[in-house]
Amino acid sequence: MTQRDADQATRDRTVLAGKRALVVDDQGYMIDVVCEILRHFAADETVRAESVEAAVARFDPHINFDCVICDFNMKPVNGIQFLQAIRAGKLAHVKRDQPFILLTGHGDIEVVKAAKALDVSGYAVKPVAPDTFIKVITRAFATPLALKPVADYERVPTQILKRFQ
Repeated sequence: MTQRDADQATRDRTVLAGKRALVVDDQGYMIDVVCEILRHFAADETVRAESVEAAVARFDPHINFDCVICDFNMKPVNGIQFLQAIRAGKLAHVKRDQPFILLTGHGDIEVVKAAKALDVSGYAVKPVAPDTFIKVITRAFATPLALKPVADYERVPTQILKRFQ
């Protein structure tokens, strides 16, 4: 996606029409903010989860999410660990190439490195600005993921990231 396409996406209020998103954050107000942005850009459905465990329960074998938008800093399972489980194929009913946007209040290099190694679809630092956030999401939809072997994802160290929680 070119910069011009990304800029156009922020002006197109229907850019997310037909899309279904799962928003995962342990802070209810942050879920409200993200869901409002998604609705502003015409997302058909936003599903809320206040933990990774609740998010996993929201997956259905018959209906896919177009995107998972997940906070990094959650306990007991953080967003990077959730992404790792998805990419490694450890979750029933979740495609390994599931588009996944990581939200974080941390711009720490270790978090960014782990997210990239796990082929995160997009990365946004809180507080999220609607225009910037929608560009991250539209780029994620426009960029197909070339999955690596499961072992590559399983080798990404996530233990070091607990110091940020």
